[in-house]
Amino acid sequence: MVRRPADDDGKGRVMGRRAWLVVLGLSIVAWLSGCSFLGDQGPAFTNWEPELSPDGGSLAYESVAGKTLELYVRDLETGTERRLTENEVEDWSPTWSPEGDRIAFASQRDKNADIYVLVVETKETSRITTHEGDDINPSWGIDGRIYFNSNRSGLWEVYAIDPDGENLVKITDTAPTD
Repeated sequence: MVRRPADDDGKGRVMGRRAWLVVLGLSIVAWLSGCSFLGDQGPAFTNWEPELSPDGGSLAYESVAGKTLELYVRDLETGTERRLTENEVEDWSPTWSPEGDRIAFASQRDKNADIYVLVVETKETSRITTHEGDDINPSWGIDGRIYFNSNRSGLWEVYAIDPDGENLVKITDTAPTD
């Protein structure tokens, strides 16, 4: 009696070959459809992190422009799109001010992630955090303050800051774990 390896299909082929062909086929389908689970096949997403304006008339979002994420606003009635940022670094996580005239967002313009505020009408942009830690995920509160995550203390915590960069307050204080 001749013993065959467990993965031999009896025809001299290794069953693993069939599995390999399935993986190869799925990879080709994924590549053609723009999926990047097997490596960098292009942008993983476009038109991301939508944020509705307080009046409900506009939508701010980030989208891939060239090789970076940039911020856009779309008028929901007319469909008109307006690009708000244009630079060589990532701009993401737009959040509207309660009045709808400004947008806070995160950007890596100064080699690390910080929070910026942009005046929608003029596109005038101000950096409001300046710590060497990363400041991300801004959320404009109804109280007029901007809440965000930062690892400036060594742990990810929640902070709040006024839109002019004043009155920084640490909201959470997580005790380090052993």
